[in-house]
Amino acid sequence: MAGEISVNWEEYVSTGTGVGASADATVDEDSAGDDAGVVDEQDTTTTSRPTANDVTDGDVFEVLSNQRRRYALHYLMQSPDEPVEMGDLSTQVAAWEIGADPEEVTYDQRKSVHTSLYQYHAPKLDETGLVEYDSRRGVVELTDEGSEIDLYLEAVRGKEMPWASYFAILSTFAAALTSAAWLDVPPIGGFTEYTVAGVTTGAFLVSSLVFVYDSRTAMRLGSDGAPPEVTRE
Repeated sequence: MAGEISVNWEEYVSTGTGVGASADATVDEDSAGDDAGVVDEQDTTTTSRPTANDVTDGDVFEVLSNQRRRYALHYLMQSPDEPVEMGDLSTQVAAWEIGADPEEVTYDQRKSVHTSLYQYHAPKLDETGLVEYDSRRGVVELTDEGSEIDLYLEAVRGKEMPWASYFAILSTFAAALTSAAWLDVPPIGGFTEYTVAGVTTGAFLVSSLVFVYDSRTAMRLGSDGAPPEVTRE
């Protein structure tokens, strides 16, 4: 499955709705590997890998329901044509989680992330066909299916407003402005129809340009820098 998937994280992550785990279940997934303590030496590579047509929206939503998997995918999408060492992946994911530089990550912090990635999250990503995980070599690589998926996260961390709500409010404002001008309501009634049209058109044009930039760069998994939810917090 290739194409763009827009996810409203305020509704999906905060409430735990949709396909996949709830917020509590997400925590359990990350702590499962930590509690195990010892990494099982088992081959988690698959012999029958899902094709692009086999990867459903439900699979993708389930993968994205966990922050650690989102961070891992973001890092892998930044290097789509080469395998990534699990040590490097664990260090960077840990750094994003604690808000520090990779050089500042301690051994215990990296080990905690590495264990859960090794035992649970990397096999989960491999199972969906988004990555190819070789536990014996300790490397993980984005597959063609993973590279083809265009993941856009609608920014809703903290106090930010989703773009859908913003455009709904903007449309309401434009309708109210047009109605006030048509009914000759002061002071809007003094504006010409060209002024009203110019204001509403300009507002939608500027907003649309910002939306395009935001969706194509700042809020896209695999863009340069930290994951979108890290930069927006």
